[in-house]
Amino acid sequence: MIRKLKEKITAQGGLAQFIRYLFVGGSSVLVDFCIFQGILFVLGTQEDFVFSAFSIRPEKAANAVAVVAGFLYSFILNRTWAFRSKENPVRQFVLMLILLAVNTVITSEAISLMGRGMGIPFPIAKITMQLAVAFWNYVIYAKIIYRS
Repeated sequence: MIRKLKEKITAQGGLAQFIRYLFVGGSSVLVDFCIFQGILFVLGTQEDFVFSAFSIRPEKAANAVAVVAGFLYSFILNRTWAFRSKENPVRQFVLMLILLAVNTVITSEAISLMGRGMGIPFPIAKITMQLAVAFWNYVIYAKIIYRS
């Protein structure tokens, strides 16, 4: 996987695309992180909150909302600027939604496990997972979603 990433970056135009991806990703992380922190500030982290008939951990709800906001921002900028894709936007959006669902489940569970199970502060757990997602998403974007 690392070899494929290196090949993609060193291909003609690959470095510029990778730099654009990093910029979009970095600013998307900022959008995501600020929303996550804002929601936790409002909800707190000590008690679950009840939504309809469900009891929800605040860090999981905050992460889900933040990820969706970051997703929309990221989809628009990655499609139009970072990868400059002209392919079918509906196909790409559906693939991105699937990836979003997988990423959200994995990151929400990992953040909760790191925070509650390992005592890692939630902001650190969130940043750790965002870095992991950035790595695997570039490969998926370049090879599957925004392929030329």
